[in-house]
Amino acid sequence: MSYFVLNIISLFAILCGILVIISKNPIVSVLFLIGLFLSIAGYLMMLGINFIGLSYLLVYVGAVSILFLFILMLINVRISELVTENNNSMPLAILIGIFFNISVYQILPIAGGTGSNINFYLFNVNVNFSDLFHVNNTSHTLKDMINTTSSLLS
Repeated sequence: MSYFVLNIISLFAILCGILVIISKNPIVSVLFLIGLFLSIAGYLMMLGINFIGLSYLLVYVGAVSILFLFILMLINVRISELVTENNNSMPLAILIGIFFNISVYQILPIAGGTGSNINFYLFNVNVNFSDLFHVNNTSHTLKDMINTTSSLLS
C-alpha cells in the first residue's frame, strides 16, 4: 500500500514540476511550486525521514515560496503582459530535450546493461577493486598499492 502511495506522490510531484515550467501566470506557477514542495515533503515523511520533511516544509513552503508570492504581488504583473505567442520555440525545446535524454542515458551505469560491474563511464576505465587493494593479502604497503594502480591504469 505504501509503495502505491509513494508512486502517486512522485507522479504528483513530476506533474507539479512540469506545470511550474509550463504555466504562463507567475502566481499560478508559484502555487504549483508550493504543491511540488508539499509533495516532496510528503514523500520524505512517507519514507520515514520526518525531520527532513518537516524542515523542507518550514524552509521552502514557509519561507521561500511565500517570499516569491510576496514579490510577485508587489511587482503587479498584468495579464496583458503575459499573453505572448511562443509556439515557435517548441521544436527547439523538443530537440534539446531529445539530445539531453540521449546524453544522460549514455552516461548512466544501467545504460550498458552491465548491472553489477563498476565502470567509470566518463573515462572508460575498468578497475578491479579486489586486485587494487589485495583483499586476501593483509601485508600490503602503500608502494605496492601505487604500483598496482599504475599497472592497472596503463
